[in-house]
Amino acid sequence: MKIRTKLIISFIIPIVCLITLGLVSYQKAADGILSSYEFSTAQSIKMLGEYLNIGVNSVEAFAVQCINDNTLMLYTNGYYKDDIIENNNVYDKYYKSFLAKATTDEFISGVSIMTSSDIKPISDKNLDYNILDDFNNTELGKSVNQNPGKAIWIGANEFLDDKLGKDYGIRYVRRFSGTNAIIIIDINKEVIKKNLIDLQLDQFGDVGFITSDGVEIITGEEENEKEVFFNQTFYNAAISSDKSNDSYYVNKNGIEYLFIYSKIGDSGAMICALIPQNVLLSKANSIKRVTIFMVIISSIIAISVGTMISIGIDKTIKNINQGLEKAAKGDLTMQFHSRRKDEFRNLIHGIQNTFYNIKGLIHKVKELGNEVSASSENVKKTSEEFIKLCGNISQAMNEIEQGINQQAKDAQECLKQMSGLSEKIEIVSDSTEVIRQIANDTRVSIKDGTTVILDLNMQTKTTIGITSEIINDIEELAVKSSSIEKIVSVINDIVRQTNLLSLNASVEAARAGEYGKGFAVVAEEIRKLSQQSASSVKDINNVIKAIEEHIKQASQTVKKVENVMILQKKAVDNTISSYENINQNVEKLIVNINGISTNIDNIEHARVNTLGAVESISTVLQEIAASSNTVSQTTDKLLESVGTLNKSAINLNNNSDQMVEAVEIFKI
Repeated sequence: MKIRTKLIISFIIPIVCLITLGLVSYQKAADGILSSYEFSTAQSIKMLGEYLNIGVNSVEAFAVQCINDNTLMLYTNGYYKDDIIENNNVYDKYYKSFLAKATTDEFISGVSIMTSSDIKPISDKNLDYNILDDFNNTELGKSVNQNPGKAIWIGANEFLDDKLGKDYGIRYVRRFSGTNAIIIIDINKEVIKKNLIDLQLDQFGDVGFITSDGVEIITGEEENEKEVFFNQTFYNAAISSDKSNDSYYVNKNGIEYLFIYSKIGDSGAMICALIPQNVLLSKANSIKRVTIFMVIISSIIAISVGTMISIGIDKTIKNINQGLEKAAKGDLTMQFHSRRKDEFRNLIHGIQNTFYNIKGLIHKVKELGNEVSASSENVKKTSEEFIKLCGNISQAMNEIEQGINQQAKDAQECLKQMSGLSEKIEIVSDSTEVIRQIANDTRVSIKDGTTVILDLNMQTKTTIGITSEIINDIEELAVKSSSIEKIVSVINDIVRQTNLLSLNASVEAARAGEYGKGFAVVAEEIRKLSQQSASSVKDINNVIKAIEEHIKQASQTVKKVENVMILQKKAVDNTISSYENINQNVEKLIVNINGISTNIDNIEHARVNTLGAVESISTVLQEIAASSNTVSQTTDKLLESVGTLNKSAINLNNNSDQMVEAVEIFKI
């Protein structure tokens, strides 16, 4: 980067600071103006809202006064209709009262009371007697009748506008509590417009009075103009808000506006204002313009001063550079001159003195260059001879080191083999010990198994004896069941004889006539007893046959069990014999295992001695290899150092020659 550029940048930095100061000042001023204007405007809207709220409350109070007026209540109920004079007097009274109220109260532009068709409505308008019936058929009339005693505020209604006119800002509609009459109070539209104009916001943006049903009174706008506030997103948000008044920025058609609103009591109406943000910033724009002007002037001055200073410096530096370029080519006879009386004059004198000292140095360098060249040639020859000697030593040490390393590797391999053999011997020893333990456990298990088999053999013999006794008992049971059959046969004979006796008794009782009736009853009972006995004997025969069948099956089963037990006894005897053979073989196995274990212990002792000797050899070889490696490394380092010395001698020789050649270039 050139000095000119640096100087210009140095001057621009304060300008940037000035720009930053201007921007900050502008922003602070803009924020202050915005904040002040926002607050004052919001307060104006709020105060107007409170003022209109007072008017709305006064209208509601007047409506409540009318509804609670006893005379007016009697009139709307038709109390005076039979007395025409009194009825007219009451009508005139309230007609004049309503006209006076509309004249004296700036908020009220008209009061009307719609009554039943047989009572004259009270209004300054020419209303039909049946207007109430027609109104009740409209949607608004139905809503009013469904909510008696509740006030409804409207901004427009086709029926009422046709009958009462449209010259109002907002209309109050409420039904009397004790009658069908409805009171309607119009709020003066001109009063609302006048207060909106007094805000003096219409010259910057839009300000208006908006009813809950979407009628907008906008200053400077015709009644049928396009909606400005109603149904806008920000308007709906304000309606839904719990705050009675607020202000915030909104975007409408791509333009930022300050939106301010104030709700008018319970009427659902609001005062709203939309002021463009650029209007609010118009006062701050003057600060912005002054700042821009000062920045431009400062930039021009800074760039001009920087350019003038940089041109003078540039000329002086060019003269110095031209002299230095000649000196760089070897011409030290160059003289520097300058008319400047600042630091550059001191710089030129310093350069001139430097050239004078360089000339003296070059004289000395020429004298010493030849001597250095001769010395470096001698060092080069000596280092070459020393390199050859070091190379021979290094080669011999490498051969010794290779032989020792090979022996160390062989010893280490032998040590690894011995270690592997040791591990295998230990595994065999452990396996032999395990086999010995298994053999001992097997011998104990065989003894326990033999004892169990002997007990099983005794139990088998006992079971065979018990089975024989069971067979004898079953055979005896079969014999006794035959005896039961004989007894049953005798009982069966008795039953037949009893039945025959009963029959004979019945015959005799029949012969005896009247005197034999009691005997006939006894004969009948004997006959029934005989039949029951015959049935029981039959059941007993069936049971005995079933028992005989089960006895036969049990006898066959027990005989099969007896045969199985005999075979089991033979198997147990064979098992005992097998256990005795296994026990003899296990005893022989234990004797052989003990012999193997003794031999393994001897092998392990020899292995330990051999392993110790090999480890000693390996340690000695490693120490020798380490020593030879150290010597070899020392030789290599020495060789490397000598090589470096040789290279340095060569470079020194070359540099001395080059230095002499370079010095010859200069003109002194």
